[in-house]
Amino acid sequence: MDEPYWWYVLFVRTNKENIVIGDFKRMLVSNSQGYQFDVFYLESEQYYRNKKYQKLGQKYRKRPLFPGYVFVETNMPQELFIGNYIDYIKNSINIIKLLSNGQARDGEFPSIEVADLERKRLEYLFRGKRCLEHSVGYMVCDKITIKSGPLIGREGEIKYINRHNRSAIIELEMFGTKVEVKVGLEIIYKNE
Repeated sequence: MDEPYWWYVLFVRTNKENIVIGDFKRMLVSNSQGYQFDVFYLESEQYYRNKKYQKLGQKYRKRPLFPGYVFVETNMPQELFIGNYIDYIKNSINIIKLLSNGQARDGEFPSIEVADLERKRLEYLFRGKRCLEHSVGYMVCDKITIKSGPLIGREGEIKYINRHNRSAIIELEMFGTKVEVKVGLEIIYKNE
């Protein structure tokens, strides 16, 4: 994506993310005005216990990291984005609202882009992909060390580990609010 670019976030009905993405992409084909767009939702690899799929080598499957949220990455400034797409967003049965950063002032629409620092943190964590891959680590006493995956160096952000489900809860910041999300984490060794 050409610089500068922003992320705008749509709050949608759960399990309607793919429908909203498809509808939005079809609308963009005729109305992009030369701007670049990528419409997506962020995913996380999560352990999948089905033995049939594990025999096929499919231990992990992708699940929405933020269920009910669709991201629009674009180099279109927010004023143009709102002017061009607010009617579609308001009239869609699958979109609940366009998220914003605070309150409107003097009749202006509030800022709708994800803060640069938050976006860059997510992009770094996702390593340029739209899916957060699982991490692998080990524990000695209560200290965890991540050997591979996007959680390397982020051990302090892990709030809870579920070794049985090969998952962890981490805290991310979104629109200035801390959000706990479930990510894939396989502990291959534990020593008390």
